[in-house]
Amino acid sequence: MAVLPPDPVFCFKEDMGQIHSLNFCVRGENFVSHVLAGTEKGGVYFWDLETNRLHHKQAMGKSIQAIHTFDYKVLTQEKEGSVKLWSVRKSSYEVEKETTCGIGFCKSILINEALIVPQENSCVDVLQVTDLTKIKQLNPGRENLGQVMALQEVTIGNSCCVMAAYETGDVVLWDLNTFQPCGHIKLQEHLTSLTFDPYTKRAVCGAASNMLQVFTIDSSYQMALKAEVSITNEGCNIVKLRPDGKVLVSGGWDGRLRVFSWRTLRILAVLAEHKTTITDIQYSPHPVNYWKSNIMAACGGDGVISLWNLYN
Repeated sequence: MAVLPPDPVFCFKEDMGQIHSLNFCVRGENFVSHVLAGTEKGGVYFWDLETNRLHHKQAMGKSIQAIHTFDYKVLTQEKEGSVKLWSVRKSSYEVEKETTCGIGFCKSILINEALIVPQENSCVDVLQVTDLTKIKQLNPGRENLGQVMALQEVTIGNSCCVMAAYETGDVVLWDLNTFQPCGHIKLQEHLTSLTFDPYTKRAVCGAASNMLQVFTIDSSYQMALKAEVSITNEGCNIVKLRPDGKVLVSGGWDGRLRVFSWRTLRILAVLAEHKTTITDIQYSPHPVNYWKSNIMAACGGDGVISLWNLYN
């Protein structure tokens, strides 16, 4: 008899509208207290993971594509290019610093004390996370790449790098020690997402097609295509490798979460909880007390946040 796919452990449902981004908020060393959701309407929803109830909501901009937390502060990135640093003032958050980045749907990422954001002219900016001042601009050294579509942290040996995927299918790697491009590969056009495994040095990209592409990065930053994995329907907004390296999850335009074995690339489950496009997938960095396990959160255009305890 076929094994049925698992059900979510919980779903947060509120009048949130389309959700673009999620973030697990960590208090102290390893207490995962909330999951935050940034929405198309510009609201940020703070969901309490101890009570499974809405703790706080606040208008924090327009079309929030990415959201990050650190030291009780919140960072938001909007589709039209506003990047804001928020601090707690009494019972709500107020803007402490603000800057701009490139417009579009590429989500910023945090690497140590730096915020990495897409910029115009196919460039990437490295910002100081505490005050949003620019540390350096990363230039791909190539022309006609189009917009930056996805960003990903990459660790090769002792070097911390950042990888960017472009509309043209180009993927460029920079060494953050020198701020110079050090690797490049040409993949399928209309890339949408990236994820990377620091242990096997394998990366995956999703795109507007029905194909996931797996490539490697060696110690000299040479990048090579290794495998292609077909999915049923076209369009993948997000690919995310779980930090323990056991599973890879893709989020499709068809609303499906596809769970793959990272070792074999064999599909393990297709999760059909969401009714429209998946927009983000995040993993809790530590176990959530309520479920005594690390949790995966997913969201989409249906305004639902689903929480999963998958093959832990």
